[in-house]
Amino acid sequence: MIQKPTNWNEIKEGGKTRRLPMGGYVCIIHGVHDNPEQQFLDIEYDVVEGEYKGVALDAYESWGKWSHTFRVYYTEKSMWRLKKFITRVEATNPGFVFDWGNPNCLVKRGIGLVIGIRHYWDKNNGSLKDALDVQDFCTATEVREGNLPSQPKEKDPKEPAPAPVMTAADDVDDGNLPF
Repeated sequence: MIQKPTNWNEIKEGGKTRRLPMGGYVCIIHGVHDNPEQQFLDIEYDVVEGEYKGVALDAYESWGKWSHTFRVYYTEKSMWRLKKFITRVEATNPGFVFDWGNPNCLVKRGIGLVIGIRHYWDKNNGSLKDALDVQDFCTATEVREGNLPSQPKEKDPKEPAPAPVMTAADDVDDGNLPF
């Protein structure tokens, strides 16, 4: 049974967090998690300049998890993207050279990110949802000067909407309900 906390009156209600619109952002890398089995790095980031500075930290404080992440795969097929990512981090941070044996060397390094929106179907309830989508990498200078290497896009889901799931409640004849 749920019980009312003793400090109920002191607890602040959660507010709506700010959401990044599509665009280019100067960011800092907050965390790097290597997944060698699937050959990718999970990168946690936050915006460090402009109107949306600290937006990921705000979300973290509201939800208790880091929601601003992207993956960079290092499979043979995706090596081009890893190269672009590393060279843009190095160009944004003068004197920095990536340490291949220590991907955590990326923490506290700056990078420019081109962020769009990706739409997808929620597998639990079939509703259309959206998420931030890191679509390209650039230098912080390119973001500041408005010289993005690509324009952010809104991406539609690759698969069609899931078929509706019939439940026992769907078979009920509700013609005689009083409301």
